[in-house]
Amino acid sequence: MTRLRSALAGLAEEAPLVSLADAAIAGHRRRRRTRLALTGVAAVTTAAALVVTVAAGAVVLPRGADPATEAAAVPDLPDGKVGAISRAYLTPCEVGKKTKRVDCGAVEWRVVTRSGRTYGVPQALTSSRDDPRVPVAISRDGRMLAYYSRAAQAHVVRDLVGGAEVTSPVKVEEDRIGAGSMLALSDDGRYLAFDPREGSKEPGLLVDVRTGRTVSIPGRYEVISIKDGAAELIRYRKTDLWLMPVTGGGKPVRFDGTFIMFSEIAPDGRTVAAVEFAELNKRRLTLLDVKTGRTLRKVSIGGLPKGSGIDGTGIWLSRKEVTVVVSGRSGGHSYALDVTTGKARRWADLGPARKHATVLPGVS
Repeated sequence: MTRLRSALAGLAEEAPLVSLADAAIAGHRRRRRTRLALTGVAAVTTAAALVVTVAAGAVVLPRGADPATEAAAVPDLPDGKVGAISRAYLTPCEVGKKTKRVDCGAVEWRVVTRSGRTYGVPQALTSSRDDPRVPVAISRDGRMLAYYSRAAQAHVVRDLVGGAEVTSPVKVEEDRIGAGSMLALSDDGRYLAFDPREGSKEPGLLVDVRTGRTVSIPGRYEVISIKDGAAELIRYRKTDLWLMPVTGGGKPVRFDGTFIMFSEIAPDGRTVAAVEFAELNKRRLTLLDVKTGRTLRKVSIGGLPKGSGIDGTGIWLSRKEVTVVVSGRSGGHSYALDVTTGKARRWADLGPARKHATVLPGVS
């Protein structure tokens, strides 16, 4: 571990991708995605649209079946108004009881409204040639749903409360959707961020779906969220944070250290919570100043179940509380962490792990 810390501390400005630090972070993120695919957790949002995000992709992959929706067929998402949604999930592939063959032909994205109604979204692409899980995105308030439409060869944004639907004028070839692709949606549904392949050199797109205007997102940056007229981009390799206006521009801010599991930016417009890579197992957050790159302070999290570990950070509930997702032998939970005291209070039980992907409001 000492050698790893030394390598991380000596991370150069233009270090090659095969450096020990890059390999360690990339390996952690790959292992994390694999672990989440098998044993991850999903949060159920409250009426206030609680959002929790998990680092490196922000899609939580839970275990088991959703008893309320897997037992019987569900109706397709109708046109018009259906109400805000609390989550979307991908149904699992079926395994033949006798043949043990895996059949993914019936896999589809489904959405669950806050009132508990479940709808299938067959028009939302579930997989591409290179990506076994083509993402969908939900706005922070659960009102907007974005997905890729094979028929339109573009992304579609549905206003599930108002009933309107907008197809992005920017065409995206299906073959551009690579492994680990990401999708983020602004609160008003106007802006989409599409990353064709997580962590690659290939640039992403920030799209104004009303006008068709696009801004290129530099390769190896990932989108945390889009709000307040800017996209929050993070580059893990060098731990830069870039607040990119939707019109383009802006300047990255470098943090002194190597961080993962970034939260969105706090309501003060200056603070972001993250986990320092070298402290991954210490259940400790670092608060960073997005204006200067300076470390503000460390926050040790108290009150978590014994043996549990941090799976990610999420939205800020107030100027001093940020959501944290943890998992352990008893399953997953989300906590509201008071960053001034380090005290965490149980916010929501995440339920038993399941086998299909679940996407939450605000998760990119």
